[in-house]
Amino acid sequence: MLVKRTALLAMLVCLAGAPASAQLAPNNQGDIGLFTMSTGDSPRAGTMTFSLYGWKEQLVAGNLAFRDTESRLRLYSHWAGEASLGVGLTDRWSLFASGGAERYESRGGWRGGALGSIQILFPFRADEPRKVRIGTKYVIFAQEDSDLRLATWVAGSVPVGHATIHRDEQDADLDRIKSRRTDWDWGMALSKGVFTGILSYQLSGRHDQDIRVANRFRVGMGVDVPVAPYFNVIGELDRTLVDGGDYPEESYSLVTTGIRFFVGRTGLAVSAGINANLDMLVRHGFSPSPIGGIVGVTYAAWPPPPPPPVVIPAPAPVTVIEEKVETVVPTPPPPPAPRMTRDEIFFDAGSARLTNIAKAVLDGVALRMKNDLNATAVIAGYSDNAGSEQANMAISAKRADAAREYLVTRHGIDPGRIATTAKGSAEPAYDNATAEGRAKNRRAMITVTLVSGT
Repeated sequence: MLVKRTALLAMLVCLAGAPASAQLAPNNQGDIGLFTMSTGDSPRAGTMTFSLYGWKEQLVAGNLAFRDTESRLRLYSHWAGEASLGVGLTDRWSLFASGGAERYESRGGWRGGALGSIQILFPFRADEPRKVRIGTKYVIFAQEDSDLRLATWVAGSVPVGHATIHRDEQDADLDRIKSRRTDWDWGMALSKGVFTGILSYQLSGRHDQDIRVANRFRVGMGVDVPVAPYFNVIGELDRTLVDGGDYPEESYSLVTTGIRFFVGRTGLAVSAGINANLDMLVRHGFSPSPIGGIVGVTYAAWPPPPPPPVVIPAPAPVTVIEEKVETVVPTPPPPPAPRMTRDEIFFDAGSARLTNIAKAVLDGVALRMKNDLNATAVIAGYSDNAGSEQANMAISAKRADAAREYLVTRHGIDPGRIATTAKGSAEPAYDNATAEGRAKNRRAMITVTLVSGT
């Protein structure tokens, strides 16, 4: 028993310290995320995303105005299919849009209930186009910890098309489940490493019959754990609370778990998982079944590889001349001569956050320093000439410190082997008169002296 508890504790510690997956994928509504949740991530500037999802949920309808019916007699299935497109406008700001179709279908011993504040007395099946959801998202990174990301979003869902209702003739006035007016939702996602927490709120538009549709508040947490190359395990647990409205549906909790497999470095990924309505599971067990599922195919551009390190060539061999006779003196192999490598990493304007490319470059620096335990490094931080010299010196110092902190905390390099210096806007390597030159001057130079020469 003690061994099992120790192993579980070790696993949780490892997960807490694990870095977030470098690769991203859209969720089922077009935003970067897990299966159904958003995360604190965004596609890179100028890249496109795509997703195609299908899923099923088992839910409970609301009570009728004139009847209090047992929950197992108000069960229905919700099927949906959705396609989405997204684009990164900057590395922090993105747009996304999605649309599709869905089905609502009564289950088992249906005795009447309310969906979308519409009272339905007899067994039914309703096929409707999903509302077209258009939204935008912005990501904020913590200066002290680039792995801590906060994202906020806002979206509108616009009704389109007409529904096809299959129902008993006595429900002849039933022509649509969804509200014909626009719904609005907004929320935030906080991500740290493999963990994410979300809060969101949907303000539902009134039905065309002037029926008040319930608003929805959602809170949840999720995890995306890379367990092997190109293979992630994903889990979500969320609670949807129904707020107001006429004949509101029951609040519910869903747990979803599954996998995401990336097809090499193509950016394509295949996702699959199962979900369970925990409220139904607690009340009725597995009869009737509370189980649904989700499958999807997604695309998001794979991060580019880091640039190769700059290597200074070794000096040529020395030729010795004695008594006017040119002779190549054989000498025993000399001890390895020290050599230096230089690497550059770049930063956003006014930021000391390490990008994924910068982290990949620093991973290569750390590997060299681990292979030569006598190696030392000097990190010089720079800035463009946009601000005051005092501000430029401060941000360049933060950039050098961010690179040093990553080598020490992520790779365990002895801090005594790394020195930092701040240059501010002095010694520009590129032309500050152009936007491209200023972007390249927002940099840090890592010079590594390899004492063993390896």
